[in-house]
Amino acid sequence: MRIVAGIARGRRLHAPKGRLVRPTADRVKEAVFSILESRGSSEGCAVLDLFAGAGTLGLEALSRGAREAVFVDPARAARDAIEANLEATGLVGEVLTMPADRAIRHLVASGRRFDRVFLDPPYGQGWVERTLTALEASDLVADGGWIVVEHGRGEPAAPIIGRFSQELDRRYGDTNIALYRAGASGAGDHAGA
Repeated sequence: MRIVAGIARGRRLHAPKGRLVRPTADRVKEAVFSILESRGSSEGCAVLDLFAGAGTLGLEALSRGAREAVFVDPARAARDAIEANLEATGLVGEVLTMPADRAIRHLVASGRRFDRVFLDPPYGQGWVERTLTALEASDLVADGGWIVVEHGRGEPAAPIIGRFSQELDRRYGDTNIALYRAGASGAGDHAGA
């Protein structure tokens, strides 16, 4: 694993030990950022990396110019890996060692909003829809923001969740990438978002 582009390009990343973590493969990460960059630069974005694992997606966004990143994972091994990766790359981010639902409540209470959210939960456990629903209810995602969801083939991502409309869903081996756009808060017609 490495940073693909930006100021930390080529830097190797550490992964937490254990079988529960599936770091995003470099080719999938390249595809994700190609899709995002075609819709606007990472420059100046606030990024939230949920179920962060090694933090590869949030780190990539920071390397490409994101102004801030918050990494969320309940595992201490993930926290240690993210902190080691931040140090190795010279990038700065905030690490929250807590479950995603608690982190969402914490971030709402502190008045935060994000332009890009990366969501890479364990496959096949129902986290995708639950977390997207919690994010939509929280209003953490800025209007016009993007949510990138990694999910398994057997766990389809709903086409619309509140003000989030799915723009694409692509398969890369055993991984699917769904991209959602956040419409305006309280908008009545979500199909056009």
